[in-house]
Amino acid sequence: MKRHIVVIIILTGVILFLPAGNDVNVNVGLEFKHPVKTQTKATMEQKEANKVMAMKFAKAGYNWDLRQRQCIWKLFTAESRFDHLAKNQQGSSAFGIGQVLKETSKDPAIQILNAYKYIKHRYDTPCNAWKHHVSRNWY
Repeated sequence: MKRHIVVIIILTGVILFLPAGNDVNVNVGLEFKHPVKTQTKATMEQKEANKVMAMKFAKAGYNWDLRQRQCIWKLFTAESRFDHLAKNQQGSSAFGIGQVLKETSKDPAIQILNAYKYIKHRYDTPCNAWKHHVSRNWY
């Protein structure tokens, strides 16, 4: 009789602490967390904020006039639609708003500044960069 009681106690303990299906937290006190979904595209609100930031940086930081800012608008719209999470569709390392090669930052402000630095260095003005983009589909 004592053996039966010991076996019942052991079995009861095993049953209480064995996980049932995916409900681990009920049985052992651990909480099962689902994987966090990472954002792969910018929201419309984020894109709108990126547009405002790009235009402010162009005017304040580079003193580019309205015509140059319109070229930036066309260029960034063609490249990424102002999506700071945009990946290059041809498989290159270009990423973000300006689709700058080897861009690693997910911060839209840094992406915009990196794109402006590249445009200034290579083309001098956004409209020259846009002309190049129109003729070759890249800048």
